[in-house]
Amino acid sequence: MNSNQNNDTFPDKTYIDKNLQKRPSKSLFGLIIGDLFGHQKISLLLLVMIIISAGAVLITTQQVRKQLFEREQLLLEHDVLESEWRNLVIEENVLADPKRIEEKAKNRLGMSYVTPQNETVIVIKSK
Repeated sequence: MNSNQNNDTFPDKTYIDKNLQKRPSKSLFGLIIGDLFGHQKISLLLLVMIIISAGAVLITTQQVRKQLFEREQLLLEHDVLESEWRNLVIEENVLADPKRIEEKAKNRLGMSYVTPQNETVIVIKSK
């Protein structure tokens, strides 16, 4: 009885009709692509938008870095040119009126030219 019950509830699995089994006509990759274009258009669109935005972020970051480097180079060049400009202005003022500069040095700082009368020589002998 036990063997009859098995045969009634579970038919013999050794015989399988090959006509009933369906083989996919496409490969797995083809099925995935077909599903994406057929049923998942929004997901595919979102994926494309994510890739485009990631590329835009990369390009923007590269441009910002390039511009920051150029800005730093321009600031360094600006500092050098400003220093040269100050030196030229000082030189121009000294050449334009050297007596005025000499009077300011004497009055404000107590500076004067060295003459043989007010010159002191210190000699240091080494061993």
